Amino acid sequence: MPEGEKCVVLHYVGYDRDHGGILTVIRTLAAAGDFDSVLGVNPAFRQEAKPALAIRAFGRIEGERIGLRPMLKASVLAWRARGWLRADRARIFHGHSRAGLLIALWLRLLGERRVLASVHSYGRQRWFYRAAAKMMGARLYWLGPAMKRYYGVESSGWEHCVPDCVPAARGPSPGPRRSSGQEICFGCVGALVPVKQWELVLAALALVPPGLPLRVLHAGGTDGSAESADYERRLRQRADELGVSSRIEWRGQVSAMETVYAEIDCLVVAARREASSVAALEAAAAGVPTLASDVAGTRDLVEKAKLGWLFPADDAAALAGRMTALATGSELGAWRRDDEAMRFFTAPVVASRWAEIYRRLLAA
Repeated sequence: MPEGEKCVVLHYVGYDRDHGGILTVIRTLAAAGDFDSVLGVNPAFRQEAKPALAIRAFGRIEGERIGLRPMLKASVLAWRARGWLRADRARIFHGHSRAGLLIALWLRLLGERRVLASVHSYGRQRWFYRAAAKMMGARLYWLGPAMKRYYGVESSGWEHCVPDCVPAARGPSPGPRRSSGQEICFGCVGALVPVKQWELVLAALALVPPGLPLRVLHAGGTDGSAESADYERRLRQRADELGVSSRIEWRGQVSAMETVYAEIDCLVVAARREASSVAALEAAAAGVPTLASDVAGTRDLVEKAKLGWLFPADDAAALAGRMTALATGSELGAWRRDDEAMRFFTAPVVASRWAEIYRRLLAA
């Protein structure tokens, strides 16, 4: 590739809807300007978020499902992606979703070299990801060490890990949002899907002393599936049963997340299978700490970026205890964003790392 020319990266997700942390990160990387970006989606996809990216659709596929049918469909789309790759030697295929990984595997079987994939989720089919790691070799990347441990990948530390990122924070970390004795607001950000374990937050809220000025705000809607709609119904029913409906607000889908981060005092990441919470990085950039499950991939963010605190996974009593302690003690007011620790997760740093990886692929 000529000196100074940018490579063109097809960030493939195969989604129908413009929602989710993966798309947020792709746009953040694209805005850094180290490479040109194209978003690989399904034909029905309509862009809603900014910045708008160029779009490429090779056909419809289920973006987040691994099985015989998606694998066969991925083989067809891989041939079409191969044609796109071969039309320009500066082009690279980067699979981000499960569908993106499947297509990347087929492209490698077809002999394509300008191909790589990132794993963004804790999948149940661990054997498949271990097999994919062997097939992809150095072309498969993880979000952090916890993800490699989850899948049983034999490499240590942050080797072959490239994390999610957010734009670099501007200005110093703001101080605490509330004075002593004022109501403390814990925030939950994410889709209403079972893997997020929002029911754990409800159970914890029921164990918080009734007289304590503490509430929860949830931002996020259903993902369009019947399962998600049923989960929302069950969450609201459970909140009524536990008597905590008056202490939690279901705000639904929020387009301007900065309004949520300006309102909350601490983010809660409850899920044990949260691969990496983009919301935790966004919250920290806004000066808000995080309380996360100690076995989730978000643990890597909390520890390396010094985002806040951990609680034992799946333990509502422990979560309630930490929420109560933060609401009544001095830790919450004393926390400040560590900009040096956060730098590792900012777009200029992460985009530069990807650009170097892409350059190596083009030179291979």
